[in-house]
Amino acid sequence: MSTQAFSFRYFLITIGLSNLAMGLQKVLYPWLVVGVLDLSPSHLGFAQLAVLLPSLLFVLPGGVVSDRRHRGSWLALLYLLYFIPVGGLSLLFWTGTVTFTQLIIFGTLFGTITAFVQPARESLLGYAAPELMHQAVAKVMVVQFIAQGAGFLLAGQLDIVDPLHLLSFQLLVFLLSSLFIKRCHPFDPEVEKNLPPKPSSSFKNLVKELREGLVLFRHNKGLLHLILIVFATGFLAFGVYLVGVPLIAKQLYGGGATLYAALQIVFTLGIISVNYGVMNLSAMFLNAGRLMVLSFLVRGTLVALVALKPSLWLLFPLIFIWGVFSGLSMTLGRTILHNEVPDNMRSRAASIYQLCLYGGAPLGALFCGLTVEWIGLTDTFFAIAAVTLVLSIITAMYSPLWHVKSIQPVKD
Repeated sequence: MSTQAFSFRYFLITIGLSNLAMGLQKVLYPWLVVGVLDLSPSHLGFAQLAVLLPSLLFVLPGGVVSDRRHRGSWLALLYLLYFIPVGGLSLLFWTGTVTFTQLIIFGTLFGTITAFVQPARESLLGYAAPELMHQAVAKVMVVQFIAQGAGFLLAGQLDIVDPLHLLSFQLLVFLLSSLFIKRCHPFDPEVEKNLPPKPSSSFKNLVKELREGLVLFRHNKGLLHLILIVFATGFLAFGVYLVGVPLIAKQLYGGGATLYAALQIVFTLGIISVNYGVMNLSAMFLNAGRLMVLSFLVRGTLVALVALKPSLWLLFPLIFIWGVFSGLSMTLGRTILHNEVPDNMRSRAASIYQLCLYGGAPLGALFCGLTVEWIGLTDTFFAIAAVTLVLSIITAMYSPLWHVKSIQPVKD
């Protein structure tokens, strides 16, 4: 455990602020593609790919860089760098010249910065006690998704609010995030002076440190299979969610940004609800790996049910349950990860985890968008549900993840 100063309260404030901005982004950006520019599902898939692909390219180097730096100062700088893409898009709206190509450039820059933010921010969770890691993760998840839900709600006003106003507000929130993360993890020269020396920044050392992170997963088969199912989650569940949900709102139900934002909010409420329950547990579920697999199976089943185009009164509960099992999976995966890796490799391990999740997502988003144009929205959802079922059965029968346990508190 690191001895550097850390405030969990300010960390939660930063999580809330930054995810308020991310909630705005997750509704505003795809809706600019399908709702404002009125482009096709494949265009939406490419747009989501532009945001998520940088995670595939830069998240591993991002983990190495984070392990070498003071994370509070590094994150403060990264949050300020969001001013480049968000400020650029704001300028385009002010001049009234937004095009699809410009949105792709914006998405690529935004995603590149996020690729460096994720492992650095995730590694700060290492300050929690291992037996209480599930509570720390769950608290972060509750704050994260309440804030995202507020962002979705604000973005849902796109039908009546100028996007420029929302983008300006997003800039303010990123500025506040930068200020609070510095208070969360302040730089102390005396502490830094007593820490082990950082390796040189040569390319050879970069490759060596990347290899060390990968070897950790190769030697721990439970962790290896964890990131494999996380990749499948990114490709199937996350991919279909990114592209499928805005298309559900527009194509299946003929709705606008308000309906899309409402679906996002209900999904987020599911995530918040399950994590509120988890953070009040004295111990994490013992069979964490087994629950991870079952949540993957349930989400595939829900995709098939949504494909049947249920009435809105049934669609919203299905989306809520989808959010419940997504939130449970996120908490289980991160708890298993943080309990299994040493502190000095935490950013690298988090970057590999994020790579599998957000590396699978852009590929899944592109695949989903192209498949919808090829066979239609309903058949695409059924196909993804079928693949999820097959993978869940294979994992339950043969994977060591099925037998992974969580760390339990020591009884007096």
